[in-house]
This record gives sequence, C-alpha cells and structure tokens, in this order.
Amino acid sequence: MSSLLLPMLVGLSLAGEPTMPSTSPSLDLVMPGAKPNMDDSYLCSSFDVTKLSQATDPQSELHVTGFVPKADAQKAHHMLLYSCDEPNEKPGVVYDCLHHSMCRGGQSIMFAWAKNAPPTTLPPGVSFNINPAQRKYLVLQIHYAHPLQEEDKTGLSLTYQVDPTTYTAGILLMVKGGLTIPPNTPVVHGDVNCRLPSDTPLNMFAFRTHAHSLSPVITGYVYNEEGHKYREIARGSPQWPQAFYPMKKVQTVSPGEILTARCTYNSTGVNHVTNIGSTAGDEMCNLYIMFFTKPGKVADYLMCANEQEGPAISRGLPSDSDKPPAAMPELEAHAMDSSVKTGSQEINYADLFKEEQQQSTTKKKGGLEEATIRTAYFNLTMPGVTPTRQDDYLCTGISMSNLEPVRRLWAVEFSALSTGNQAHHMIVSKCKNPVKTVEGGTWDCRHHAMCRDSSKIMFAWAKHAAPTELPGDVGFKLEKDDYLVLQVHYVNPLLTPDHSGIRMRFVDNSPKYTAGMYLLLRCQLAIPPDTTGIHGDVNCQAKIRSPIHVFAYRTHAHTLGSVITGYRYSPQTQEWRLLAKGNPNWPQAFYPMQTTMTVNPGEILAARCTYNTTGHHTPTKIGATGGDEMCNLYLMFYTLSTQDDFLVCVDEQNPGLTSQLPPGNDLPLPPNPALEHKAAGQEASLVSYSNGLPVADTVPSPAKKGDSSVKKRPGVDNGSVKKKPGVEPVYAGPRDSKALPGSDLSVVPNWPNKETEDRLGQLSGVAIDIYGNAIIFHRGDRTWNGMTFKGDDTYGLEKDKPIPQDTVLTVNATGHTVNSWGKNMFFLPHMITVDKKNNIWLTDVALHQVFKFPPYGGDHVPLIVLGERFVPGSDDKHYCKPTAVAVSEDTNSFYVSDGYCNSRIIKYGVTVQPTGEHDVKKLFEWGKGSGPFTVKKGPNSFNIPHGLALAEDRSEICVADRENGRVQCFSLDGDFTRSIQPQEFGSRIFSVAYTSANGGQLHAVSGPEFSLNPWGKKPTGYIVSMESGELSGSWNVPGGLQNPHDVAVSADGSIVYVVELNPFKVWKLTNGAPQSAPLPPLPDTVLSTHGQPAHNLAIEQLVPANMNSSVVLAAAISVPLTLLVALCLAWRRCRKKGKGTMPGTTSKSKYKDWNVGDILGRNKDGFKQVNTDERDGMLDDDSESEVEEFSIPANHA
Repeated sequence: MSSLLLPMLVGLSLAGEPTMPSTSPSLDLVMPGAKPNMDDSYLCSSFDVTKLSQATDPQSELHVTGFVPKADAQKAHHMLLYSCDEPNEKPGVVYDCLHHSMCRGGQSIMFAWAKNAPPTTLPPGVSFNINPAQRKYLVLQIHYAHPLQEEDKTGLSLTYQVDPTTYTAGILLMVKGGLTIPPNTPVVHGDVNCRLPSDTPLNMFAFRTHAHSLSPVITGYVYNEEGHKYREIARGSPQWPQAFYPMKKVQTVSPGEILTARCTYNSTGVNHVTNIGSTAGDEMCNLYIMFFTKPGKVADYLMCANEQEGPAISRGLPSDSDKPPAAMPELEAHAMDSSVKTGSQEINYADLFKEEQQQSTTKKKGGLEEATIRTAYFNLTMPGVTPTRQDDYLCTGISMSNLEPVRRLWAVEFSALSTGNQAHHMIVSKCKNPVKTVEGGTWDCRHHAMCRDSSKIMFAWAKHAAPTELPGDVGFKLEKDDYLVLQVHYVNPLLTPDHSGIRMRFVDNSPKYTAGMYLLLRCQLAIPPDTTGIHGDVNCQAKIRSPIHVFAYRTHAHTLGSVITGYRYSPQTQEWRLLAKGNPNWPQAFYPMQTTMTVNPGEILAARCTYNTTGHHTPTKIGATGGDEMCNLYLMFYTLSTQDDFLVCVDEQNPGLTSQLPPGNDLPLPPNPALEHKAAGQEASLVSYSNGLPVADTVPSPAKKGDSSVKKRPGVDNGSVKKKPGVEPVYAGPRDSKALPGSDLSVVPNWPNKETEDRLGQLSGVAIDIYGNAIIFHRGDRTWNGMTFKGDDTYGLEKDKPIPQDTVLTVNATGHTVNSWGKNMFFLPHMITVDKKNNIWLTDVALHQVFKFPPYGGDHVPLIVLGERFVPGSDDKHYCKPTAVAVSEDTNSFYVSDGYCNSRIIKYGVTVQPTGEHDVKKLFEWGKGSGPFTVKKGPNSFNIPHGLALAEDRSEICVADRENGRVQCFSLDGDFTRSIQPQEFGSRIFSVAYTSANGGQLHAVSGPEFSLNPWGKKPTGYIVSMESGELSGSWNVPGGLQNPHDVAVSADGSIVYVVELNPFKVWKLTNGAPQSAPLPPLPDTVLSTHGQPAHNLAIEQLVPANMNSSVVLAAAISVPLTLLVALCLAWRRCRKKGKGTMPGTTSKSKYKDWNVGDILGRNKDGFKQVNTDERDGMLDDDSESEVEEFSIPANHA
C-alpha cells in the first residue's frame, strides 16, 4: 500500500499561500462577497469567459492547464466548477443553487475541491477546453456548511493557454444516488458500477474521493469480464484533502470494461440513521476520475450512477476493497486546518505522464493508446442565424487555413446536424473565394452567390437522410487555400437562432483515389396540374479525363416527384445501363449501388425525373422555393484524376436520346412507409434503406410484443394533402377552423438510441431530473386491457407476478440509458415525478399506491409508501388508481391526484426525522366526480384528474381534468383560481407540465378523440401562457402523436419530453437552442453542441478540429436557387461556346450507427472497396481540358 501513497504525496499546499509560479494567463473566479446566512448554504456565481479572457480574441478557445484554489475548508465545505450553457443569474450575482437550478440548459463538472486540497497542474499536452462559441459561462458553486459573519471571496484561478493541446481532459463521476447507513455499524458499503460510458478508450490518470465524516476510504477498480479480474485504479481517504491524486500509472480503460467504486462507511458512535444527501450531516459517495483522450473522441463529462451492472460485480470486489489507506495524520490535520503545513506546493502529473508516454506502445496495457490513423472531426454550423422570411438561403464559411492543417486534408465523412423543422436543405461546397471571408460571417446566398469563383458541391442532404461513408482509399481533396461554405435553405422564418450544420471527418494521409460528384439537373420545366407521368429529362456526354467509378447516388425533388432514374449509355455498344433509381420522397441519402459502375470518357449520362400532380390544382415550375419543384440526380464517384472532382450536366444536350430510354424508366418504386416516415422525421428502427431493391437480409420493422394493434407506419394518414418540404404538418379541424399557433419545438431524431427504445413497453410517465436526464416510467411486458381490473376496481391479474423488467430508466441527452431499476416491484405503472432533491415519486394504479424513492431508486427501498397494497378505497388510508404526484420545491409538501375512481386532489405535509423516517400528514383534499353526462361541470368536478403541474412561483397547482378536456388551476390551499380550456383543445387532456420560462408556460397534451370524424382534433401538445391563460403555441411530432400519456418540460422551456402508450414511444423535442447534450457516443465520434464553427483549431499530427455543438438533429435538403440559376446561366453561356459541362466538387458522409452500406444490407463494411484496375486508357491529368471553368455570377431577384 505504501507504493500507492507515494504519488499521492506529490504535494499538498496551503490554500491562500503563494502558489506555483506561472507565466500562463489565468481566469480568476472569485465569489463576489457571498454571505451565507444558514447551515448548508449552496451559493453560486457565474463568470463570462469572454470578459475574463486575456486572449487577443475573447472568442478564442481556451485550454485550461491548471487549477489554483483560493479557499479554506473552515469557510468552504467544498467547491465545484461547472461549465454552463446559461447561468441562472448574470455574472456578479450570488444566488441560491441548492433550491434552485445552477444553469439553464446544460452543465458539466470541470473541477472539484474540498478539505484544503492543493493546486493542480495537468500533465503536459492535456487541457480542459473552454470554447465560448459553445459555452462561454463558468459557474462556481460553494457549499458553506455554516453561516459566515463576513462576506466571503473564496475563489479558483484557472491557468490556460490559447494553443491547443494534444489531448483533451474530462471528468467521469461515479456516484451513489441513495444509501441508508444504519447507526453504530463499523462497515457499510455503497457500491457503484457501470460499463465504460464511452465507445473510445479513456486514459485515466487521477482520482478524487468525496464523502463526509463517516467514510474512511473510497476505492475504484476496473473489472474485465473475460479474465474475471479486478485491477485497482483508486484508493483514497475522503478525510484527506480532497484533491485529484495521481494514479500509480495511467490506466487505459477500454469500451466494454466495467468500472466499479466502493464507498465504505463506519458509523460507530453515531446513534441515528444517515442517508446520502446534500447537507453536511448527510453522507455522499462520489469518486471523480480525471481522464484524457484525443480531442473530439468523447464528452468532457461522463457519469456512472448506482449498480448498473448488478450487485454481483460488487460482491466480487477484492477482500481489501474496504481497507483504508495507511493513516496520514498530517494530511488529515491539513484537511481540517490549512495552517498545518505538509511541506509541498502542488499536485503535478508531469513525471507520471512523461513516464507513461515513454513506456507506452500502440496497444500497451496501462499506457497511452495512440491512434495510428490521424483523423479529425469538424462541425461546420450556422453561427446562430435567425432567418426572417420564407425561403431564406443563408451561407457561412471557414477557411481551411484556419484549421491549421500541417498538410493537405481529405474529407471522408459527412453527417447532418439539423432539424427538419428548421433547415429545409443543406449544402457544403468548397471554393477559393467565397462572398465573405470573415470568420463567422453570414450572407444571403439566394440573391447572391455562395462564392465569387466556381463553387464545388461536396455534400447535399435532405429529408432526414442517413450519413454516408466513402470507400476505403477515397477522399475529397481540400487544399489549405480552400474555403468550406455551408448553405442552408430555411423554408420559414425562425424565432430563435439556428445552428444547423454538417459534421465532417478529415484525414491527412493521401488516398489513392479522388472522390467527386456528377450533378445532373433540369434547369427549366413547366409541370401542369392534375397530370400523371410528367417527365423532366437531362443528358450529356461525359467529358472526363479518366474513367469515373460511380458508387452511390442521391435523388432530389420536392413533393410532386415520384421517381428519378439515371442511366449510362455507350455509343459504341448502344447499350443502356441503369445507374440509379430512387424515390425523392424517401430520405435523400447517398444510396450505395449494388455494383460500382464505370463511366468512360465520351459515354452518355442521362436522368429522368417523373412527376405526378394528381390532386395538385395549380401549375408548378422548377425553382428555389419549397413550393416549386426540382430535378437533380447526384452521382458520387472516385477517379484517379485529381481535377475531375465536380461535373455538371444541365438539361438535354441530345433530345433524341430521350425517346430511347429503356422501358420502366418512370415506374415508381414499391411503397416503403418506413422510409417515408423517416423522411418526415419519424424515428423508425430497423428501417431498410434498400431503395426498393431486393435485399436478402432486410429486416422489417417489428411490432412491440403484446402490441399487435400498433400500426406499421406510426402517425396519421394525411391522404392526398400535399406537404411543403421541411414543414411540419398542421392537423386541421373543420375547414373553417382557425389554424393552431406553432412553436419552435422540433423532434430530436434518433433519440433515444435503439438499445434504450427496445427496452420500453407501454410508456406511462416521464419526468426530468436535476441533471437534465429524462426519467421514464414504463410497463414492461404489461398493458392495460379489459382484464386488468375487476368491476370493484381491484387488480384482476396475478398478484404474485410483478413486472420482471426494469420499469424506471434514466436516459441522458444522447438517448443512452445511464441507470435503470424497478424490476419485480410494480404491476401497472402510471406517472412519475422527480423533486428538487432528485427523489423519485411514483404511482401504481394496480397497487393503488404512491411511492417515494431516493435518487436513482437508492437501494430500491421506498422512503414513503401511501395506500394499501392492491386495496382500493376512498378514505384517508386508501386510494383508487392514483394518477400523479406534484412536490413542492422544499419537498416539505406534496399533492396526489386520486384519480380514476375518487376524482380528488389531496395535499400532504412531510417531515423527515433524524432517523431518516418520513412523517406524512394529510392536510386537506378537494374535488368530486363528474361523469361524461354531467350537464354542468363545476370547477371542482373532475372526470379523471390525470396529471398535476405545480407552479409555485405563481402559487398555483393545475390539474389535467382528462375527460373534461380542460386544465383546472387552484391555489396551493385548494381554492379554485381559473379554468383553462381554449377552443383548440380536444375533448381529452391527459397531462400538464409547467415551466417558469417565458413568463410562465403550461404545456398540455391531448389524447385521441372518441370520434370517427376525419376532421376531429388529433393529439397535440399545447403551450398556454400562464399570464393570460391563452394558447400561445402548439407542437407535435412527425406523423402526429397517437396516444400520448404524459409530458415533461425543462426549467428553461427548451426541452420537452412526451411519452405514448401505443406505439411504445418517447419523444424528445427541443427549440434548437444550444444544448450541452453530446451526440450519441460512437467510435471516433465527436460529442458536440450547437454553436458557430470555432476557429484557430490546430490540426497537428492531425489534431482534431473543433467540435461545435448541438443536440444533433435530422433535416432536409435540396439544391438552392443560387446554384440552380447560376448553373443554368452558366450552361447557356457555355453552350454558346460549344461547351456543356463544368468542373466542380464532391460529397461524402458517414455516421457510424447509420452506415449506408449496412442500412442497405449489401455490404456490412460500408461501400465496397474500390476497383484498382484502371490506369489503362486514363487521360493525363495535365492534358488540355475541353471544359471551361468559369465564375458563377450573382443572381438578383
């Protein structure tokens, strides 16, 4: 054990004494005169990084290399540093962050301090990144155990540099959410375990333990299932200064390995029960692990809560897992009194890190795992633009030189970061001279060009299309003097800034083949109304230097396009070969071809777009708006020529060939509802992207077990109603009804992930915990049907068989399940509530009971149980199918809606005794029944009070009066205040949720109508202003909600969750504002948030490019007027000179869990490897070209 202590004693210094000398600039964070006036005050203050930065450009990304605390444990019990989307209060203000949230939006821990821990210097080449474009606020939280007589100026200084480091640091927090520690017990364990929450290895180099006075030791291990071995990575006493202590060596933990932590407590001499909680008299169980990776590999804050892999992992821990380290009296004394000297100045990991780097090999266990492929990701996103008119085309760009590559780069992957409710389409092009060169600048590129020289398309995307991965040894070339330009077409104005964009992966090793794009487009076409089989044709001779090998294609038209086909014609053999056939109303992805098709110089390329205007009563033309049409076929290819990277074929160069197209050229592909719904934004799982072609291993989308009535295509049938691309369908009532007001909320695609989604049964409840995670309550293998209850409301099924699946799931921002529990506990879950202390409140209608559990379920022993198991009733000790709970902010009172039989609301008071016991007292109740045939519905007459929303800042409790189709609001004492029932509401309101944002808003969700009227109101989410009581907005999901049951909204109103009983579905909607949530962890995947493209990102060896963020959303895309009209003008100009093609750009993209080759079922490795037998017949790259390159002129309205 002594060898473990040596690195821990790298040094402890006196807080407040002269600290380590440094020439680095610093961010000095100081509490602005905090004065706690009670025990266990949690006070926060925020800091704007751009105001504190000493960088030349205050928007520059900063790389934090050290932390210097200026604090004393006699004042500050502990101190946490968070990065924050937006703080709850402006900088310079001290605010309560125990009873109120710390941040609006996302937050993540960057550093933690307690017990006079010393300054810390990170290893060379490692830093925490602060990018003001993503998050410009830091929040300092200090827990004051006791009141102070004088104002406190405790602080923390962060040393930083502007130059990027080789590695990025992050924090992994292992935490026990609930634990009861009995009195006078020498050994009590609190255990945590989970699989590494990362799809890339983490290099762990330091740890910090945190508990209160009862814990002598916290240990950490990595468990490898294959060898059934535990290796120790951490052992420390929480009674020492709570610093980040160096590990004995850098520990590389790989995906699939299990992390486990054990907190040990000794309550000898303590005569009362102790629980995990937020006060100094409670306990905690936290193990912080500091790690580093290559930039962009993983989020900088990860969490592991409770025993996710089960208690068996904890039982297998080594016998000395609870053995405290050797006593260190001087450390314990210094932890209590900063004047006790330890003789050292700081913790510095330099020697440890240097030794590990020298010892490491590519795959050396315990060393640094260096990637052999130099790769980087970059998010090219809109810098928060707000389009103000319909059919706005906006552009932004960045110079490749700003990425500081050491050599030429190749783009090998693309994927979209957008939402179809905002971006209609997106295009990435490269050029030498964009309209604006200033970093972060934007411009109108509908009436002006994207570039002043030739613009070469690299990627085009629409209709929630899958990303694309290029074949091996193929890439789009990017020179240092190139600019990347992003164009986004917004069909409608937006209320909030948008950050849509494209995520790209670069490599710096030169591939053998250059990727390219051949765009075939129709420039003009008049499309008559109510006509089938209208053709738009394109053909031209392929004027290329060397053969091109077409491996993927993408079709693009608007709603009238039924099929687009592409052909290669050989004048020598007079043969036609089908290149492409696609439905433009499916996701507009680049679909892999079954076999790569070679096009030789001089051969003919042809495309036909077919339109069907049946039911469309006005003429349509090709144009740039969402109501116009388009005719585009993109062919993605590779070639040995480095110059043929973008070619264009416009209209018919040889009209005589059009009549010779093979039969079946305009025959649509078979219907594919799953693809159509994916294009509309539905989150269909197991969707086959076979594009209508037969694939042997295609798997149909299965129905959930026990749910035979689930429609194969979830959503509503809009019949012949035409939808504008990119516009959410509005569910109209009768023709003379007023349209619903909309909102800026839109669905986050592919959330949750498939693994989480597959675990869900009927979803009855959803809530949001204090960390922003969604807490879902579902029914596993149970459904509520005619046999569930008897006539006397008792449970009609087997009472000894609870639901065998975990019924409570904690799902993070990326859609991954981070905690689950509740198996063998419940029979028919209903709704769920999370209070301000993260406790979980649940109702079970089969049990007729209400429960309170500790955070994350604790030890699965409820803190409160109300009602008698399986016994319905209406007195003070019984419920009859209780529905929901609402809890006050101080958690000292709560309300229960009871429910299906009793139609009453009950208010309780609760007191927690020192023993941990909860004393619950009924205060009062109100309400009475109201049936469907009641002539007059009084304010207190409920017909199933189904959901509750507590608006304490307005002193109101609001009830979803389900079958009365209204929301009834009361004072906190049960006095009626108002009824909310706008005419837009349907006849059934299932649930309500409240946010204080925007002056106070109530979100209400309606259920399906008991009506066969086709114009009847569809289930919808409504937003009601609590100030006026009037409807201020509405929201829905692609295809429409079917059977929504519960709704939850974040404190800042930016995120809404809604769950459905059938289909088994949970939806996440956001308003497009920057979020902290990372993308789903995937191999080599950037976890990012919305923001403008960050600049000055060095790519050394290749240092990964900056990640701009956002909850990643799917979108829609088409070619803009700028390109369309410009190409038409250019084609005409060239045609006069006898030239009809134009050199240009390329395209490519991928997302690991949406590899196009996998989706098509043709090649599990993506696109097939390229054909290498090509050099015969290749034209010399330096030969004279017949293609004239010209500038695209600006087009004016």
